[in-house]
Amino acid sequence: MNGLIIPTDEDIGNRRLRMAFVALCVLAVAGAHWWTPRANITDHAIHVLLRKMFLIPIVLAAVWLTLKGALLTALAITALYLPHVALQWSGETTENINQVGEVLTFWAIAAIAGVMVQREKQAISERAKTYQGAVRALVAALDAREHDTEQHSERVCAYSLRLARQLTVSGQVKHALALGSLLHDIGKIGIPDRILLKPGPLTDEEWQCMRTHPDMGAKILASVPFLADAIQIVNCHHERFDGSGYPRGLSGAEIPLGARIFAVADVYDALTSARPYRQPMSPSQAGDEIKRASGSHFDPLAVDAFLSIPTDEWSQLRHNIIGM
Repeated sequence: MNGLIIPTDEDIGNRRLRMAFVALCVLAVAGAHWWTPRANITDHAIHVLLRKMFLIPIVLAAVWLTLKGALLTALAITALYLPHVALQWSGETTENINQVGEVLTFWAIAAIAGVMVQREKQAISERAKTYQGAVRALVAALDAREHDTEQHSERVCAYSLRLARQLTVSGQVKHALALGSLLHDIGKIGIPDRILLKPGPLTDEEWQCMRTHPDMGAKILASVPFLADAIQIVNCHHERFDGSGYPRGLSGAEIPLGARIFAVADVYDALTSARPYRQPMSPSQAGDEIKRASGSHFDPLAVDAFLSIPTDEWSQLRHNIIGM
């Protein structure tokens, strides 16, 4: 699911802010370097210190923007630094060597830091892909049992992320929501087939067993550190805003934000999907049902955000998942 590894609007915005900050650092240091006199030993010492400070934006660019960003920053610094050197070029051999050495240092630090950070980020990306593969394997294991709900988790993940974007939640919530949406029903692996796959209504005893799947899912995922935030959604995805849900009967803000967002997406998909016992609703009909449950089943803020999104967008998201 693209929500797991593809940069979000928030990620792109952060990158732009970081680029602007690096550029500001370069200009600030260059300006101070240009306008600091060299009339005496103290001024010269300040001058030398300022040119050393050019390394700060280079390192920041390497960390935030990897090798390409570090090299471009070194290029910009060189373009600003060399004219100043030429204007103040002295006849002292040692000082001339120092000036040239500074430029070489800029490029060396940019290359070394950029390569090291880029390799580390590639390793992190590979680990993320491995984690994503593990998540999909768990989802596939559940789909292999529940054939009637195939791709349900994929669709709910897409719906949840779209709703989260409408609510402008943080990147951390979006990441947890993506993982939690995919894995929300993983606890059903522990539900006996005679209950999980039963074609007719469940008895009270069978419902009691079925309602253990959120806690069971949380226990299954508890030993996986990178799923710590997602576990909240797995464990709370059947809680209701008015406190009538399960397993803990949480209400209002006691329910994690991601779980409140997920609840709307989950029910929307259930209502618009065919089941052996009923035909699917149209997107507008499903929207009316969700609106009626605002404040009882659902967080009113999540419902308002859901209703503000055109029904065509929900239909397109569904089409994109089915066509995968």
